Amino acid sequence: MPDLPSRSRSSSALAVVGFTACSNEGSDTASGNASTGVPAEPATKPDRLVIRIWSGDQQTVYADTAGKAFTEDTGIPIVWDTTDEAVSYAKINEEISSGQRPSADASFNAQQRAYTNAARGWTIPIHPELAPNLHKVVAETAAPPDHSDGPWAYINPYTLSVPFIVRTDKVDPASIRTWNDLFKPDLRQSLAVDTIYSSTAFGFAQSIGVDPAQNPPQGMDPVWARVSELRPNLAQLGSNADVVTALTNGSVKVAISNTGSGIQAQSAGAPIALVAPSDGLYVVGDAYYIHKGIPDANAYYAQVFANYLLDPAVQSEVAGKLGLVPVNPEATVPSYMADNPAVFPRSEQDLAAIHAIVAPIPLMAKNDEAWQKSFDSAIGR
Repeated sequence: MPDLPSRSRSSSALAVVGFTACSNEGSDTASGNASTGVPAEPATKPDRLVIRIWSGDQQTVYADTAGKAFTEDTGIPIVWDTTDEAVSYAKINEEISSGQRPSADASFNAQQRAYTNAARGWTIPIHPELAPNLHKVVAETAAPPDHSDGPWAYINPYTLSVPFIVRTDKVDPASIRTWNDLFKPDLRQSLAVDTIYSSTAFGFAQSIGVDPAQNPPQGMDPVWARVSELRPNLAQLGSNADVVTALTNGSVKVAISNTGSGIQAQSAGAPIALVAPSDGLYVVGDAYYIHKGIPDANAYYAQVFANYLLDPAVQSEVAGKLGLVPVNPEATVPSYMADNPAVFPRSEQDLAAIHAIVAPIPLMAKNDEAWQKSFDSAIGR
């Protein structure tokens, strides 16, 4: 399993489960519907596509599935750029803003970054006519939050969630069912917590009745106060890899991290249960988006490549090998996903049944830095 990035979508889904946080503020939009004309197939093909992605297993699996199939069908090789996501984002934005050709044609990155660039007009929309699998996917998890008919500003090829990851030899999973359960005295100095604020913030917000859409960013102050109360039970604040190590060696009893961390710890032999908080499971997807300023032929085939990302066979392989939840309902999933829809929701009905918190991307795009700083201060980082 890779060191998965923790990072999805719509105001309608959030309204079902209680938040209205995904309502779009101001005039920014990431609808991507400015251009409605379907591009014609170019007379010549690009000599390659350059796509930014996370290194390790994620790059390997996508190269062996979507990348291989795309190249076999089109003759166009894919060059994978594994530059750090934040570094790549800053570099490409500088290139676009200065009128240079971006160093990558498209990127996998955190969805709020894709949303921000789409709102700036710095992305090239994906036409369903070039990526017909867009007609099949679950919009609640795959689409930008303000998407309607027409081209897509970007796509989320998968989702992941952030459950409670419990060492069953140390804690009865039945005793850790709500966000409030994390404060139990018997968990003193026993929790591992993800360093990214969103893994905990929105769960706590829903559990105490805070709507992040109200008066951001200060409206989240009660959440940071609640987070600060976790300190006595905190054993470790770290990355996915840190959490996996702590779960594997048994130095923590419970972790709050994405599902990949739990699956990886299981694979290493740790006795692990994944528990969906009954008062709100956080669900998020990373985005694939195409950069403004690339040649028309590259833009055309970058849209075609999106269709391969959503192909049921590719989605099935990604689910099986990376533990990422497909957005195409025609994909097959491992038994641990199929048997635990509370932790691995795939449909709108699954999301509603578990009071899921689908990431409020427009709010995150506007408030990420402030909320991360507030979280860091609250948790004692």
